[in-house]
Amino acid sequence: MSSAKPIPTGIDKRKQTTSRFLVFGLLSLVVLVIGIGILLSTSTNTGEQFAVDGFQRRTFSYYDVLGYRLSATEYFPTTGNLEQMLAKKKWITSTGKKPKDSEWITFNHITFNQAYVGDPQILVDYLEMSNNQGAIDLLAWSTNNPGYASVMWPEIQTAAQGNMYILVPDIIHHMLALSELSGNSIHRGKDAPKIEDLSKEKKAALIAQQTKRGTESLDPFLETLYRDAGKAAQESADTKRARFCYEQVLRFAPNSADIQAELDKLPDEPVEESAADEEPVEEEPTAEFTSEDDFEQ
Repeated sequence: MSSAKPIPTGIDKRKQTTSRFLVFGLLSLVVLVIGIGILLSTSTNTGEQFAVDGFQRRTFSYYDVLGYRLSATEYFPTTGNLEQMLAKKKWITSTGKKPKDSEWITFNHITFNQAYVGDPQILVDYLEMSNNQGAIDLLAWSTNNPGYASVMWPEIQTAAQGNMYILVPDIIHHMLALSELSGNSIHRGKDAPKIEDLSKEKKAALIAQQTKRGTESLDPFLETLYRDAGKAAQESADTKRARFCYEQVLRFAPNSADIQAELDKLPDEPVEESAADEEPVEEEPTAEFTSEDDFEQ
């Protein structure tokens, strides 16, 4: 005898339909979550910005899909202790103001399918070494060599102002080598002299000696460095950098007739329009400077 299959009742049919809807809804939700995750991961834009004024730094992030912004840009200040100390010591200029948007230089920008790295990264890499993550601790070196630091860092900032970050390694390593030759240590190791252990008179004498030696060594080095960089920029038709480099040569050697002649050959730079009538730009917060006591070693 054949057994007949039970005929589903209306309640059973409704249960089956509800189960199918639940399964379909769950799968749709999983697909939606995965899709949103993929969308966000492929639309994330992150990067870093640098301002020459005070060597300030900040990171930024936002979401962008096919040129359409999905979120506002968020900023986070990342200016380090070394940069803050340099500004407090007045070894670099700092207005103490928050940079305008036009004064921030994007030197690192990462999207889903590409990454951009600009020249300021060269300087930032050296600043980052002061976090005990590199071979050179420039915070410790600057603290223990204030005379050399007072000569070197203004020239680093001048190079940055002229967008000549490629010269930063040469300047830094020239001064580090000079400090080694004059009996100092790059790192403040156990056997290295500690400047805080010196008397006021000996400390002042050391700073004066370092400043004199540093200036006498760095000035002719920079003259040659800018001379070579200016010629290279001129050959590459980079007249803006060439002009800046030649002007720096004349700063160290004002009677260089050959450099003045090359400078006179360059076309005049276009006059920038005054920004006096522009709308004020909303400025983003930057890192708060720590107290002076934080830098007493």
